[in-house]
Amino acid sequence: MPCVPVRRRYSCGTFERSRVHFFAAREIAKEFMKAVVEMLLSAKSAAILTHQRADPDALGSAAGMGMMLRHAGVSAVRVVLFDPAPPQYRFILALAEAAGVQASVWNAGSAAEIEAACDTIVVVDTCTFNQLEPAAEMLKRLKPRVLAVDHHLTRDNLGVVFADTSAAACAQILWTMLPALGVKPDTAIATALFSGLVADTGFFRFDSVTGQTLRAAAEMVEAGAKPAELYERLMQTEQPAKLALVARALQSVQWAAQNKVAIMSLTQQDFAQVGAVLSQTEGIVNWALDVATVEVAALLTEMPDGKIRGSLRSKHTIDVNAIAKAFNGGGHAKAAGLRLDGPMAAAQEKIIAAITAAFASQ
Repeated sequence: MPCVPVRRRYSCGTFERSRVHFFAAREIAKEFMKAVVEMLLSAKSAAILTHQRADPDALGSAAGMGMMLRHAGVSAVRVVLFDPAPPQYRFILALAEAAGVQASVWNAGSAAEIEAACDTIVVVDTCTFNQLEPAAEMLKRLKPRVLAVDHHLTRDNLGVVFADTSAAACAQILWTMLPALGVKPDTAIATALFSGLVADTGFFRFDSVTGQTLRAAAEMVEAGAKPAELYERLMQTEQPAKLALVARALQSVQWAAQNKVAIMSLTQQDFAQVGAVLSQTEGIVNWALDVATVEVAALLTEMPDGKIRGSLRSKHTIDVNAIAKAFNGGGHAKAAGLRLDGPMAAAQEKIIAAITAAFASQ
């Protein structure tokens, strides 16, 4: 399907707003937002993608965007995930499905189906091809149809990119887009976006939280989001295997740099022995940050293909995004991810060396 003029005009456009130049960029943001909204409102059939291993911000943003587009009059909207949503987060997708948004998991025919049926592709909560790997070639081929909305520091040129790194979550950005789309938030949209907002801020514990974040949260609650209920649904629905996995991770801790660095690791054998699955690693990396001396924590997880997935967290001044970028990863200054070749022992050595080098360079 041919692209409408706004897509041709802005196919390589990028707007980035950060804390540093937020006020200077405000007027530019308004103009670029108009183009973004025009692109969304001109869609007749849209596909929404997000990063692999979608977390609540990814799921909430995908579901929220889907409902926003349906309320704005887009006739056919689908959310396509690369992995099945973890059971405790499926209620977020259910909200979108109740609003007429289709939800499915990527398969061998998804690229051809999206190309044939969708005139607009919206990517939320990521802007890098390596996090969209199954769809990367399709996105490169269909670049004029692609809009990405993200809040991370690391990005590729996917198409039209609206990035606001001052936002604590992608869900926060989408909330600000509602008036421009002419959409009045209902309980379902507020619940999906609040789920993403609280998950990415650790229920407002992280220093990414600003007054704008809290104002958005208050508006979401006023629109029907229920904080106590969502805390239980997001944080208190794990199985006993999760605690067993946490125990394995804590037993594996390697210390470095006078206990400023804590490296945890989980192998495929650990998962098999405790009966856990990969999605249950979420949040485990943060346990090490409870130690007063720890400045940087890492969780290295062995994947079924032998690769090592790394999750990095920083408490104060170490930029883990810069560390992750050295391994073709990325994210935020205080939360980032990467992938390494195995075996686990070699990956541990590389990560410890990179983190200790970051301390030495301060």
